[in-house]
Amino acid sequence: MAETRPGGRTARTREAVHAAVRALWAEGRDPLTVREVSARSGVHEVTIYRRWKNVEALALDVAVTRMNEQSPFPDSGELRRDLIDWARSVADRVDTREGFAFYRAIAAATASHGAGHGPATEAAAIHLRRRTDQIQQVLDRAAADGAPRLTVEHVFDVVLAPIYLRAIFGYSTPGMDLEVLVDRVLTTP
Repeated sequence: MAETRPGGRTARTREAVHAAVRALWAEGRDPLTVREVSARSGVHEVTIYRRWKNVEALALDVAVTRMNEQSPFPDSGELRRDLIDWARSVADRVDTREGFAFYRAIAAATASHGAGHGPATEAAAIHLRRRTDQIQQVLDRAAADGAPRLTVEHVFDVVLAPIYLRAIFGYSTPGMDLEVLVDRVLTTP
């Protein structure tokens, strides 16, 4: 993915395209097409394809950027409270059209990661790795202070997976029993 210059044309183009994707998601437009994003953003389709290669890579870039900018993992020093706050944030987000579209973008990109979507997908994968590393650092600090030693994978399996499954299959609300999920992750190896 090309480096962005703060305030430059690349930054303005990226922001216009990102805003268009978020607006389309908020309206329930998912999956998206490059043509829709182009029409909404005013950025030519060729420019979008040149920068992101395909709509999946674009959606992933928007999703990861939004996640990193708006949803930092809490780090108050009280692990249980931080996990509950994070789980609530995820549940609230996935319970919206835009939030569910975000989830779909992450899932689609992850499922097709081996298909080689180019630099945009690789850059988003780097951002996702930074995110999981950030969460693992919080978990490691908490363990050093006496909390149970947890891995990101274990937290995702026990806390995050049920939230997403509830959103996908609708058998209960995504935010139901979050404290139970967090307590479960804190008491199981």
